[in-house]
Amino acid sequence: MKKALRWGVYLLLGITCGLVLAKPAFAQKYALEYWGGPVLEKFTIYPLYYGAWSSADVSTHQAYLQSLTAYISGQNAPMGQQPVIRQYGVLDASVADAVTAGSTATPAALTNKQLISIIAQNQASHALPPYGPNTMIALFLSPGFSLANSCSTCAFHASKSNTEYWLVVPMYTTALPFELLTAHEVFESASDPVVDNSASWGWLTGSYYSASQAKFVNDEAADECGDPNHVITLASFGIQIPSIIDNSAGVSLGNPSVNQPPGGVCSATGYSSTDEIQLYGWTLDTYKAQYATLFPDGWRIHLLEGNVVNGEVRYTVVFRRAGNTFERAQYGATLSDFKNLYNSLYPAGWRIYTFNTYVLNGTPYFNTVFRPSDVPENQYFDQPDSILATQYQGRESTGYRIGLLDSYAQPADDYDNVVYRHGAIDEYVLPGEPFDVYNPIYQGFFNDGWRIYILQPFVNCFNDLVYNAVFHKGDHGELVMYDVPYATYRAKYDSLWPDGWRLYNLQVYVMPDGETHYTAVWRHGVYDRPM
Repeated sequence: MKKALRWGVYLLLGITCGLVLAKPAFAQKYALEYWGGPVLEKFTIYPLYYGAWSSADVSTHQAYLQSLTAYISGQNAPMGQQPVIRQYGVLDASVADAVTAGSTATPAALTNKQLISIIAQNQASHALPPYGPNTMIALFLSPGFSLANSCSTCAFHASKSNTEYWLVVPMYTTALPFELLTAHEVFESASDPVVDNSASWGWLTGSYYSASQAKFVNDEAADECGDPNHVITLASFGIQIPSIIDNSAGVSLGNPSVNQPPGGVCSATGYSSTDEIQLYGWTLDTYKAQYATLFPDGWRIHLLEGNVVNGEVRYTVVFRRAGNTFERAQYGATLSDFKNLYNSLYPAGWRIYTFNTYVLNGTPYFNTVFRPSDVPENQYFDQPDSILATQYQGRESTGYRIGLLDSYAQPADDYDNVVYRHGAIDEYVLPGEPFDVYNPIYQGFFNDGWRIYILQPFVNCFNDLVYNAVFHKGDHGELVMYDVPYATYRAKYDSLWPDGWRLYNLQVYVMPDGETHYTAVWRHGVYDRPM
């Protein structure tokens, strides 16, 4: 069993600037990208067995659901591996006791209205709970029942609103076996629960083509792999599950002239890697040389920080496995050079994956990593801090959320770089507050079910350390270490590694006394919801 990799090196050497252009081979399936809607991070399946079910069949299917949710939750995962669905932000699942109803009902082809009515009747009798953001109502139909719609011989999941989710699976279908079809709908309902409102989709494929040819497709995690040729046996649970798209295999640019799909493969094991590599305080020359050796082995930039230390730029980088993912990086660019590149890449299906800003001799410079995507985004760079609040109010009301935020100081003011992305979930923004203001707010938010989405400490124009923060709803585990020197940070990192904690965010900055400090956020495992 291969041990997960970790690697941290601290070097101080020379610097250059440049552009990296990667051109790996195309993958074979459509990778999915996050559209900005709800995802069931943690959820409970509430099963309703409708019709003439035998107790033995109910018990058998309940046992399957218990194994399925244990797998989703990461139980029995091989060392250094995690369930693929964690890439979609789905972290934990459980199943409630079985509920039965309609044992004397005459088998029929049921309409959506009838299915919703069955659920409502059992909610009214308190056999089922109300809908909720962590609730998945699962209606299982006994033999003889079918669905009176275009999917009459299969199954589907649906939503009544952004917080009301349900799915239905007939026991006998002409599609996948009952258990596999159940898992198929559970995977997709968890990762893309709001299918009836295009403004609130979770994960979907895009074309990655030029703007004139772009056409979004509401494809889902299991649909491209949902056939008997893509079935995974989980030996540790004694069950089979359908394969879903493993986005860590690569995301590339499509080619409409040859109808080439952009990236992704059907997972063969149900698991993906939690490996990561870090470089600390490298010069651009040495970092780029190391990057060139890592790139062919499928390592890509996850976090990139450039800082001025004693008058020279030093880079801290975290790499994650990402297969054949296309990636372009621009280092130390002026605002004009950055905008010229961005304007040329955007219509070709590239978006900003991560960026940071450093100031050298009074001039801001930009480090940016681009990856394939065609989710809409708007970017505003090098704008005075006073503009952010007014601008945000206008963006939030039009279905955009903050996707990336990075601030830096100039002598007279603080400046913000902001990327807004399509989104439909709640968020709370806290810009530029000192720790004694930020921390009580974070603690209160944590207790109320919010977690850090963006955290950026920076030294403002008054030479005070302040924190930008964006919070999203969540109840996953999260550990944060604030404003410590390298040795303290690294000791904490090494202590957390064996228990499966991985870096979600790492910020490196230089204090007024010239010391380099670190603020880090850890989460269990790795997943790919955009930072």
